[in-house]
Amino acid sequence: MFRMKRAKKSDTYEPTLSDVLGAVQTGFEKIENKFEERFDGLEYRMTAIEKRTGALEDAVEDMKETLDGVARAVDKDSVKILDHERRIRRLEKANV
Repeated sequence: MFRMKRAKKSDTYEPTLSDVLGAVQTGFEKIENKFEERFDGLEYRMTAIEKRTGALEDAVEDMKETLDGVARAVDKDSVKILDHERRIRRLEKANV
């Protein structure tokens, strides 16, 4: 049969207020360091995202300008084709 070991009686130590305050300050310093590390990484990531977003905005603007130009060209060509068809119809009617 197994027997459990008895815990040794140790001197009872009552932490003082300064001991507790020191432990709390140490804990806060550790947490603060972790937050600083994370925020530094976050700043780097945000800068990268801003650069990507700026590049995407430029690309979209270039695409919009290109499509506007194509739309204008198509409109001009469409007008020319319609005018040409009208002329042909008039000439065909005149020859009949």
